[in-house]
This record gives sequence, C-alpha cells and structure tokens, in this order.
Amino acid sequence: MNPNNHDFCAGLANCILVPERFELGEGITISQTYAHFMAPFLMAFAPAAPGKPHPAPWKSAKGGLAIDITAELFVPTTYHPEQLDRLNAAWWIVSLLRLKATSAVYAPVISSERFSVIPEIQQEPELWPLEIHTHKLIPDRAPHRPIDIPVLEWLKAQWQGASVLLANEDFSVAFQAFDQSIWASSPALALVAVWGALERLFCSSSQELSFRVSANLSAYLENPGRERYKCFKHIRTLYNDRSKAAHGEGKANMIPYLETFAVAKRALLKMVETRHVPGKRELEASLFGDEMTTPAENASIQ
Repeated sequence: MNPNNHDFCAGLANCILVPERFELGEGITISQTYAHFMAPFLMAFAPAAPGKPHPAPWKSAKGGLAIDITAELFVPTTYHPEQLDRLNAAWWIVSLLRLKATSAVYAPVISSERFSVIPEIQQEPELWPLEIHTHKLIPDRAPHRPIDIPVLEWLKAQWQGASVLLANEDFSVAFQAFDQSIWASSPALALVAVWGALERLFCSSSQELSFRVSANLSAYLENPGRERYKCFKHIRTLYNDRSKAAHGEGKANMIPYLETFAVAKRALLKMVETRHVPGKRELEASLFGDEMTTPAENASIQ
C-alpha cells in the first residue's frame, strides 16, 4: 500500500495537544489520541529466498523502540496538494509545528488507520516509519509547550500558503537543514547544519563570509539602528562558534547551537509569514537602509 494513495494518520509524539480536535483545512485534522508504538528487535541468521521470509531460527533480543503517540494528523485521499505529495504535506505541517511551537514534536510513524480504531478492526494496520531516530536535540527554551488554539490557528493560516516557498530551492534546502538539525548526533554538527542553512539564504558569495551573512541576517531581522548593530555583533560571534565547531576547536556545548537555532527560527518564521524569501539585491538594499516593499522594486535595483 502506498500511503499517498490512501487516507493515513501521522502519529505525533511529544505533542501536548490542548483541543480534542482541530480542523486545519482541506479535510486535514489534528486530534488527541493515544497509542504506545513498540518495535522490539528480532533477528534471523540466514539469508531469505526472494519473496520469502528469513528461515528459522529467529531470536528475540532485548532493546527496541517504544514511543507514546499522543496526537494524530489525519490526511484524507481527497486532499491533492500542489507543491508536495500528501506524505510530504504531513511532514511540512509537522515541521511548521516544530518551527512555531516546539522542536520536541515529531512524527515517528504513519498509520493506514486511525489509532483509536485499530483495536476494533479485524485486519492488521499498515505502519510506515517516518521520523524514527535514536538521538534528538531539543534546542527550545520551552520544549514542553502545549499545542494550543493560537498555535493551531497560526498553523491553519500558514501551512498551505507558505508551501509555495518550497519551490524556492534555497529556502527548501535551508529549511530542511534547519529542521533536521535536531537529529544530529552532537551540538557541533547541528550548529554547522544550521549555519549552512543561513549561508544558503543570506550570503551568495564566499568572500568575507562571516561579515556578509551576519550583516545581511541582522538587516533582515532588525530595523536600522542600535538593535540591528547589537544583532550583527551577536550573530558574528555565533559564526565564530560555527567556525570552531567546523574545524574541531572549542568545547562541545549546546549554547552556540541554541542561540543560532533561535536566530534562524526568527528568520524562517518571517519568511513563512510573509511568503517571501529575500533576494541578494533586496538584502543589500535593506543593509543600506533602502527598504524595498515589492518584487518590482527589487528587480529595479542593478
């Protein structure tokens, strides 16, 4: 079964959903549920013949995975996204929840059935692993933030319209690098990943990279004046931490990653909410105090 051709539910873990159910549009809903998803380890010791199971003996082993599913994202077959397939639309919605509310939320499994009806049906449900990782960084200040009505209203207002940004290759690559940094095996690797995303969006030249990306990013986030200068100094310090991490220098700690993650989060939230990725000319104009408001103005600057 291909989940893109059937109704499916993405099971969400670490999701403290406040309303019992919320409609996100296009028939997609997010609801409270509960299921304990278990994946015990089982081993076989001889190769399988084509189309057949591995021959005995099989041996169960200690260990495995165990995850509490506390919410489900239902995606009906009637939804036909323009920018993504239905499976990636589910990823996009969950990733926006991580961006807006808390990076603790993730979707470890996709189910062919609603989790609440699985105990009552005769057939076995089909399950597809999605975001199953053995390591996870939590860079948020409030990792256990509830997913409440204001967050869901924001998500409903943004997820469809902002999906057009994924057609922009720079945004798509940068957003995925930022979103997937939480699965890195160390804060240093996560820090390098987030800075790779920021460089993709805010610097088109390898010359004076530290200055250019810090200046462009601070100009994008702050109005001209003292706050922009403070932001520039802070970002440039974080870039120095990135260089140390990339070259194996300095101590491995979470602080540079936490602070860089927060800066990147501000920038990506602004792009999502404005439906706009700033171009090179626009960033340069903003840096020198010439705020452009339309694509036509952006194109007119040589």
